[in-house]
Amino acid sequence: MKSNRMFGILSILLDKKQVTAKELAEYFEVSVRTIHRDLLDLSSAGFPVITQQGVGGGISLMPNFRYNKSALSKDDMDVILAGIQGLSIIDDSTKIKTLLAKLRFSSNDKMLLENDIVIDFSTWNHNSTIIKKIRLIRVAIANHNLLNMKYYSSNGYRERIVEPYKLLFKQESWYMLAYCHYRNDFRIFKIERITDLQITTETFEERKDYEAPLLKSEFSNSQGIEITVRMDKSLEFLAIDFFGEENIIKTADSLYITFYSEYPSWVITTFASLGDKAEIVSPDSLRSEIKNFLKNTISQYET
Repeated sequence: MKSNRMFGILSILLDKKQVTAKELAEYFEVSVRTIHRDLLDLSSAGFPVITQQGVGGGISLMPNFRYNKSALSKDDMDVILAGIQGLSIIDDSTKIKTLLAKLRFSSNDKMLLENDIVIDFSTWNHNSTIIKKIRLIRVAIANHNLLNMKYYSSNGYRERIVEPYKLLFKQESWYMLAYCHYRNDFRIFKIERITDLQITTETFEERKDYEAPLLKSEFSNSQGIEITVRMDKSLEFLAIDFFGEENIIKTADSLYITFYSEYPSWVITTFASLGDKAEIVSPDSLRSEIKNFLKNTISQYET
């Protein structure tokens, strides 16, 4: 840990002309005294650290000092930095800050601030508790603690005791792979549907016979029933979001898409929400189901 922090300090000193011990202490979440010890160790290792006292003083490296920091190219560093910056949204630990300090400069001693890749795992909902949940789950995974939670599904909600194993991110949602004591099997839980999440003091032995599953789309799978839909040209942006432009057949004023899905009920509710701008063309069984769905919906508004 100390060696990582020292490398992080060196990285910052290579980037900035001057920095104070207080600034370094706040960044790495240690005491000023610890920073001074790290600076002495850097000097002992041969790095020309200069400390100036008084107003306007600070810590710097001897002018014209150069250090070969990485064999990675700037493009390599850009990609790595984008990933770590994205991770920092859900992990604000000192370890991540130290890693960012190491990667914030290129082989030319220049800050990598103008990155063309930005990864942001935060949500549009500013009141969302998903980041807090993710941090709790990561603690439980690291310490092998059981989690107590309520989970909402199409069948309502149920309290669950689970053994957390992995966090998964796909497209726009976070999921947790966990062994569910209620189901006595591994399950995938969507983080947004978890409430009343608590870490228990009870621990578990890690199971060895599991694999992180592939997450499947509700729409375009290679398995399930074959479905053809029509969408109005005005919904082309949604069609591209759902299916990808390469899977759309365009006519003068309509879009046609054929796909497979193992979740017909999800297709029904989604296309019902699009009103007269979308239609399930086939199969006939699904057309009948959406008719019944819409009839039941209308009945709720009849007096």
